Amino acid sequence: MGAGYHGGFGNTEGSLKLNLQLFANRAIEPNGHVTEQSLSDHREYFWGKSVKKIEKILQKHGYQTKRRPSIHSDSKAKIIVTTNHSKDKNITQIQVSPGSKRHGHIPYVKVSTNDSGKFKLVNGFPHQYKTDNKEKAKIFFRRR
Repeated sequence: MGAGYHGGFGNTEGSLKLNLQLFANRAIEPNGHVTEQSLSDHREYFWGKSVKKIEKILQKHGYQTKRRPSIHSDSKAKIIVTTNHSKDKNITQIQVSPGSKRHGHIPYVKVSTNDSGKFKLVNGFPHQYKTDNKEKAKIFFRRR
């Protein structure tokens, strides 16, 4: 990488510069809205982030939040509840789970919305994830 390296695609017209944070942040639109498509396309955005980090991301998008533990006594999941969701800010809560015996110790983030349902972003492959086939969420697994 010579002194003139600028992080682009070499001599392509406009030398496009990748901004991975901006690209990944399209999981949540600037107004706070998510869709099935945005979560499917950018599922990796939430993986590896702490509850605190995800809560800060929501607050950056205008959400007011509060945390609560899971209602399941054996769960280590943490839940971020939004208190000002609306038509534009459609996330009602985000559950961050480090994994459990119930689902095969695979970490996941579950995003609940007030208009599009629930989406589980599983940081693993289908063969690793245990299910009781009663899932209420649309599941997006790790891409190969």
